[in-house]
Amino acid sequence: MKGKNIILLSSICMLLSACSDNGNTQFPEITVITTEEMTDIISEYTSEDTEVTLDMTEELTAEASRLMGALDYIDRIGGGNIPKDEKDTIEQDGRQYARVSAQFENTADLEQYITENLTDELIQSRYSHITGGEQPYYIDVDGALYGYVTAKGCGYPWITEDGKPVISISDVSESSFTAYTKFDNFGGECEMKLDIVFTDGFWKISSISYDGMTF
Repeated sequence: MKGKNIILLSSICMLLSACSDNGNTQFPEITVITTEEMTDIISEYTSEDTEVTLDMTEELTAEASRLMGALDYIDRIGGGNIPKDEKDTIEQDGRQYARVSAQFENTADLEQYITENLTDELIQSRYSHITGGEQPYYIDVDGALYGYVTAKGCGYPWITEDGKPVISISDVSESSFTAYTKFDNFGGECEMKLDIVFTDGFWKISSISYDGMTF
């Protein structure tokens, strides 16, 4: 399949914000797309004779937009910025943990969400600390999810035009594509490249690059 660089405004309006220490951040709702639906979408791109059409690019732009929302959410989770009940806390290994009051019931739920949106390579490169390592940020306590009480710079506040992020799609193949967008990097506009692949029945971000860094 031949790829084309086509710049479109995403049809999905993403209302994303930077990190907040007060616990009142509004997190994006999660849209679950089934494997069957993804297979139907992918099958449209498998003909060797097919050019990348406007409809295809709109589908991929929408998928990139969804993954951008997931990436922002996961990055904030990785920074400790997730709703928690700080009246319900425990101490473990010198850290204070508070019960998570978001949609995740346990670390298995959290890991499932992360692995459905990011490849293992990206998780290991940037987000392994969320549930792994000697001092993970999130642990199970008596069947409930507890998160490390901390806050640091996190999240990706996307740059928008007319309230919508601008996404450029390129390098489209049967099972991968690249998306470019911009975010506010602590006061400066920064372009991000997102490499996206279709694997294990899901579109996932395999790597991100910005400001001279690649994860």
